[in-house]
Amino acid sequence: MQANPITEPYQNLLLDRSGPVTTITLNRPDVHNALDRELSAELNRAVREIRDDRECRVMILRGAGDTFCAGDDITEFNTWTPEDPYWQVRKYQETVQIIEDLTPITIAAVDGVCTGGGLELTLVCDFVIATDRSRWGMPEIDWDITPGWGGTSRLARFAGRRKAKEWNLLGALFNADTAERHNLVNRICSPEDLEREVAALTEVVLAKNPITTRRTKFILNHGADIHISGALAFEVPITPFAAEAQGIRDFTDPQARADRRRLSKNFWQCP
Repeated sequence: MQANPITEPYQNLLLDRSGPVTTITLNRPDVHNALDRELSAELNRAVREIRDDRECRVMILRGAGDTFCAGDDITEFNTWTPEDPYWQVRKYQETVQIIEDLTPITIAAVDGVCTGGGLELTLVCDFVIATDRSRWGMPEIDWDITPGWGGTSRLARFAGRRKAKEWNLLGALFNADTAERHNLVNRICSPEDLEREVAALTEVVLAKNPITTRRTKFILNHGADIHISGALAFEVPITPFAAEAQGIRDFTDPQARADRRRLSKNFWQCP
């Protein structure tokens, strides 16, 4: 089936589709790609388009310039009515939930500042590749606001309650090594290697059976939050159909399987 066309223009982000890969670039580099109302609304629209695009298999989320995303644009706060925060947070949460539930594998390519809503966006991506100069944090407490994109609940699930309290209650920034050590990052690289690392990971993902990938992602996303017996039940009806996307023969061929495994080994530098 032909993919849904991406046609409407965006003013605050770039949306680029290349075959099965779609890249979203947050494009407000002068303000560290901070999320104002317009960018937040466009991000919501963009991920909805990707959700409805059956040909998309990988979504890459990045920031323009040398920054991923500094979170909310705090300069807007003085213009908000008392009701605005509630409705904005509802929209934020809808956006990150769509990203987390997307069929395509999602990769966050993080450079520079990754704080507040920016960090929260990475929590709903399947993979995170970050540069060694990236800086992370949840500074909302110093702006007298609470996180609204999952920076308390999701962060505690990734890094544990102790670290989530430290980062949210103190608001201090931390480096990429700390982010990796506490399960927020899959791989750290130099800024010069970021695009190459993301491209290599994308190649590995695209070599996998798309049906298997989609169903395994579903189990991982939903099985971790329920009782083990219910999680195991997810696997029963899914396993027999795992090879149907490109045919069982293609995915059981020894040479094809070896080629796919080599891509994975090369990416993770596994002997």
